[in-house]
Amino acid sequence: MITVGAAENIIEVPLFSELGGYGPFLGRRNTGVRDPLYCRVLTVNDGKRRNVIIVTDTIASDELNCRILRMELAGEFALYPESIMFCGTHTHSAPCIASCDVGYGEPSMEFRDNWRKTVRRTLIEALGNEESVRTFAGKAPIRQVIGQRRTSGMDKSTDPEIRFVKFVRADGSVKLLLHNHAMHGVVFGETKLVSADWMGNANARIKERKLAEIPFFLYGTAGDINVIWQDEKGNDIPIEVWATASEKSMVQNLQRIGRSYVDDLAAGLDNCREISLAPVKAVLQTVEFPTEPVEASVYRETAAKLLKKLPSPFETLLRYTHDRMMEMAVLAEKGRAFRILRDLQVLKMGDLSVSAVPGEPFLAMGEALRAGAAAAFPVTVSVANGDAGYYPTAEMFKEYPDIFCCDDFGAFGFYEVWFGAGLHRPKFKENIVNFIVEKLLEMENSL
Repeated sequence: MITVGAAENIIEVPLFSELGGYGPFLGRRNTGVRDPLYCRVLTVNDGKRRNVIIVTDTIASDELNCRILRMELAGEFALYPESIMFCGTHTHSAPCIASCDVGYGEPSMEFRDNWRKTVRRTLIEALGNEESVRTFAGKAPIRQVIGQRRTSGMDKSTDPEIRFVKFVRADGSVKLLLHNHAMHGVVFGETKLVSADWMGNANARIKERKLAEIPFFLYGTAGDINVIWQDEKGNDIPIEVWATASEKSMVQNLQRIGRSYVDDLAAGLDNCREISLAPVKAVLQTVEFPTEPVEASVYRETAAKLLKKLPSPFETLLRYTHDRMMEMAVLAEKGRAFRILRDLQVLKMGDLSVSAVPGEPFLAMGEALRAGAAAAFPVTVSVANGDAGYYPTAEMFKEYPDIFCCDDFGAFGFYEVWFGAGLHRPKFKENIVNFIVEKLLEMENSL
């Protein structure tokens, strides 16, 4: 018999811990909570194996902390390590549990400890309320477009649907509603208040409307998709307002997007079919990603050329990238092995599969994974089990063949293709997307 458990708890955020995101060295020290950060846990147990998905309202996940906590939880609760998945919702208004891009938010050790304790407590609660449910899966179309594709190309398509799974008790109540969509959590802006962003707003609305006891958001492959901002009259306005928007405007957009999203989700909830959750299987592999070699002389030469672009309206990012490239050169000269080993994972529960990618893949990767999946209802998630930055498509590599082909050093193209130095990460090879897609599909087929 299949049983499902679910629980949620608030992660306490220490005052003055730095919130990650929006730019280097901003010093966004937390002064209060606008809306809380949650840890949510889902367990699926077929009597032989139990899969666990742990979602926290964090900007990123960290492979080392995830690996350590995975082994601790596996040992304490008699779980298979490969059956434990960690995901973040990618809100840009939460502290980091470990270093992300240099300067984009100093990690808070106190917050990390709170994160660990809350994950453990929430897992205990989920394990304690496992019960038999019926499971229904479907897709709710996005009727009012709320996202925009961050690209210079002609293709402006965004995620057209919300993929959802309802876990329903015998009395008809919805124990948990899993929903999956690809769109960045960057509505709330550069304030010094903690926020779970539009994803938190949507989850709160799901509870308020009694669509489910526990909402469970899985962040899709949204590296190239942001929210659409609107003014008070409902007119779309440029992305640049993030730097100047008032808190009132941010809250209005937060509420508008959350309301529109949940309206669309609610309208599609009856368009579903019952699925099976048995058998429960899982696979987790540490994989070396293909990267270009790091040559100290090349990085020093490129860094020097970046400074020759000054004066520039993008001086902050130019100087930032210069500094990180110089650091990469120093690391290379000292023998640093720039190998990127990350954890790829697939959880399979009967008709449902969840494929997880660390870092921020683009919409195209999620579409390719779902199209090639063997499962009847595949879901793809990112910001899972670690970080590795963005994964540009082959088309993007061709469009931006060198670092100086971009005049706007903060725009689409430069940031996604050439910003690896911010993580002290080498540039990916052009086949990175196909490599990850093929590997994850191979892993799913092995189950």
